[in-house]
Amino acid sequence: MKANAIQLLSSAGLFGPAVIVPVILQDQLGASKDLIGLIAGSFAAASFISSYFFGRASDVHGRRVILLIGLFLSGIATALQAVSVLVGGLEFFIAVRILIGFASGIFPAALLAYAYDTRGGKMGSFSALGAGGWGVGNLAVGLFGLFYEQAYAQVYLMCTIIIFASFVIALELPFAKETSMSVPLFPKALIKRNAPVYASMLIRHTGANMIWVTYPLFLISIGASPEMVGLIYAVNAFGQFGFMAIMDRFDPTVLVAVGLASSAATFYTFTLVGSFWEIIPSQILLAAAYSSLYVGSLRYVMDRNEEKATASGLLSSTMSVSGIIGPVLGGLAATAFGFKGTIMIATLMSVAALGIFLYALNRSGEFYRLRIHSWSRI
Repeated sequence: MKANAIQLLSSAGLFGPAVIVPVILQDQLGASKDLIGLIAGSFAAASFISSYFFGRASDVHGRRVILLIGLFLSGIATALQAVSVLVGGLEFFIAVRILIGFASGIFPAALLAYAYDTRGGKMGSFSALGAGGWGVGNLAVGLFGLFYEQAYAQVYLMCTIIIFASFVIALELPFAKETSMSVPLFPKALIKRNAPVYASMLIRHTGANMIWVTYPLFLISIGASPEMVGLIYAVNAFGQFGFMAIMDRFDPTVLVAVGLASSAATFYTFTLVGSFWEIIPSQILLAAAYSSLYVGSLRYVMDRNEEKATASGLLSSTMSVSGIIGPVLGGLAATAFGFKGTIMIATLMSVAALGIFLYALNRSGEFYRLRIHSWSRI
């Protein structure tokens, strides 16, 4: 239960305020849209670095110390973000935003590895709490802003308290005697072993981030108000919470394949809508697609590797890399081809990712896992 609370609270505290970052940058600090995209890429780059190095460190030095350091630094960085809003100054805000990106990448691999060991490999319901925390955080920030207009510093202070609450719980988290593993700084063999999932996730998620960088503008272009944009995002977040909770019953290989195929189908449905109401069923499909892909990928890499924190940390790093590349390509594609042209490119990228994954399964002799009778986890 304590690990569940940490997952829920840390996700709410860290990702709840994400919805107000562009508003602060544009309306209070005068940042251009190009600069906002660059800041988002810098956040992802910082997360990539920490996910990579501290995922490995969790296996080498022990999970408890990495978990506590990551949560504590995340709380400090979030408090500093409140100070940066009060004091003002674009450079200060950006520096702290990058610090949050780094701190938020330190502890997840350690927490995921702990959960895997204590839950017998069942990661679906645990991952669902992360999605639920994201949804609750967004909802709390939205309600806070409804009653206290432009109270951005107070929002960050609220989230600081939430993160430090997760830190206090982590102090009491029971850890069995940990053994140190010898993991190379660049784990070539581990990367090669999990390459089909890492490569597929990188391609699919890059395409997804091409969409997300202009997605609110796309929704507004089909008639959504700012409030409806928030509701549409919430459908995805709470949809993931529901779907991830039931994913443990299926073979992870099947989940990855279904997640990639359904991502392509979901993105394609975005091109067919003519009104913001029509996008809501697509958001439910999106939640199911991502839940299948993420839980399947996470279990795939953790089931096959002793270095579970390193393997999951590399998965997070892969997603962070897509968060750097995707927005840049998405901005260029939206300018050249429009919203729906960008979405079609992302659709084709998900198809390509599925092809790569299926090819790798065929090469490894694991294609049999996709047969209907083997869909349940053995």
